[in-house]
Amino acid sequence: MVNSPLIWVGGKSRAMSHVLDALPHGECLVEPFVGSGSVFLNTDYKTYVLCDSNAALINFFSMVKRNTEALLTASAKIFEKGNNEAIYYEYRDEFNVINRDFNYDRQKYNDETLVRYAALFLYLNRHCYNGVYRVNLKNEFNVPFGFRKKPIFPVADIQHFAKRAWEKGALFLHGDFRATIPLAIGHSGCVVYCDPPYLPASETANFTAYGKPFTDEDHRTLVAMLSRLYNNAKIPSVISGSDTPETHQIYYPFNLKAFDVRRSVGAKTRNLAGEVIGTLRVCDCCGSVGGGCPDCGAVMGDATYSEMVASGAFEDQEVL
Repeated sequence: MVNSPLIWVGGKSRAMSHVLDALPHGECLVEPFVGSGSVFLNTDYKTYVLCDSNAALINFFSMVKRNTEALLTASAKIFEKGNNEAIYYEYRDEFNVINRDFNYDRQKYNDETLVRYAALFLYLNRHCYNGVYRVNLKNEFNVPFGFRKKPIFPVADIQHFAKRAWEKGALFLHGDFRATIPLAIGHSGCVVYCDPPYLPASETANFTAYGKPFTDEDHRTLVAMLSRLYNNAKIPSVISGSDTPETHQIYYPFNLKAFDVRRSVGAKTRNLAGEVIGTLRVCDCCGSVGGGCPDCGAVMGDATYSEMVASGAFEDQEVL
């Protein structure tokens, strides 16, 4: 495993073997929910389009690639004296001055400000409670101090990430999945990997409630887009999710493989938790997702086939 510079809730490091088994070969990997970047670091596509709706995260990765040495210098100064509660909250306040209104408009900010913003992001990630990224409705980061004995300043991980980003020509784009998934159409041999905020396994595990919620309807829209993407452009996709009845219900066009991973971030115990990895059900006869011939029922299962046809969600239409 190649480690990300970030600690990240929902990171795929412990599930990487399952992700690698599910991902098909291709030229370009598009990730609408890049998260910690673990999949980027541990796969070998020719190039990558790495996207997220978290503008602070995308700015951090962009600065890692474009201003590596400046970011390391700025981060080193912050890490030097920052492992105490009072300074943590000072840095958090400074971060939020930018974060409240940041929409990734580079013309509004000079490189020095963007590097400082990225350095503060890294500092907060390594010093906050459990590495959680959580914001309120004002887009203010509000995670408390984590009381870690000696937070790691991940110099080697940052340098490796930057080197790989240049070698692979990785693009880092800020945007909602509705805008970023269609980018796959413009790249030859694309594969899409989606790791959206998980449907909660319990009421207390609902991380989607922080900041802007990722709703059931968002999940259904994601399923519809990925299905149309395959039907219209034959671009395959893989999804990750929690192993819950709701996940199986919403992601019924996917073959879902269940497995257990050991969770530590944001959990009261180190117990195993159920996850799924999914690939689209494609009919061997008509080559479509969602029903296109009499054989689809047999291939997909009568219940799944009937639900897909009845929903009308996968009729041939524009991806956007």
